[in-house]
Formats: sequence, C-alpha cells, structure tokens
Amino acid sequence: MAFGILITTGQVIAYSRGMRPGLDYEASRRPRLSRRQFWGTVVRTVGYSTAALVSGVLAQHLEHPWRFAVRVGVVTGLVTAVGIIVNPYIEYYADRLPKRALGVLGIALILCGFALQSIQYWAELLDVKVV
Repeated sequence: MAFGILITTGQVIAYSRGMRPGLDYEASRRPRLSRRQFWGTVVRTVGYSTAALVSGVLAQHLEHPWRFAVRVGVVTGLVTAVGIIVNPYIEYYADRLPKRALGVLGIALILCGFALQSIQYWAELLDVKVV
C-alpha cells in the first residue's frame, strides 16, 4: 500500500511539472530518445527505487530491501526507456497501415487477450500445479 501511495504521489508531482507520456513525442521511422525523455526515465527509475526502498523497509519482511529497490528501479527504467524509444516507430507504421489490415490486427490482439485471460481457468480445470 505504501508503494502505491508513493508512486502515485510521484506521478502526480511529475505531471504537475510537465512530465507526461506524450512529451517530445512524434511518430517517426527511427527510434529516438530526447534529452527530456532520457532525464524523465532517470527520474522515474530513481523515484521507483526510492519508493520500493521505503516500502520495503516499512514492510519489514524483506531480507534485502536495497536489492529489491534496485531491481524495481532498474526494471521500471528499462521498460520506460524501451517504450519511449520504440513507441514512435510502432506509431509511425500503425498510422500507415491500411484500415483492413489494422482491423485484422486489432481482432488478433483481442483474441490473444481472450486466450491469455483464459489460461488461469484452463490451469484450474486441468489441475496444473503452479510453483
């Protein structure tokens, strides 16, 4: 609960200071990362690491709260950076797809979502042991 409160507060502060998902965004054929996007990723990484460290210390059941905090921060930073770099490339090609192809892709994604959602029920029905 502490982690959720801390990252929500951090996001509200970041948004109030101008950081937003569409910052320096443009659909392009090349992946790109602007200076502001880079620093936003660094700040998010540090913020998530700090929130994970504080919540890990508050929880008092983690053996190594620093290791947990670094792991959360690095994963968050990497996912943010990859998303920022790759999304303009995806957007560029999605904007140029024919309507029928885009519709087929949308249906395929919906069906994949249904299939992934049903895995939990199939695992229960087939009595699959989850470790």
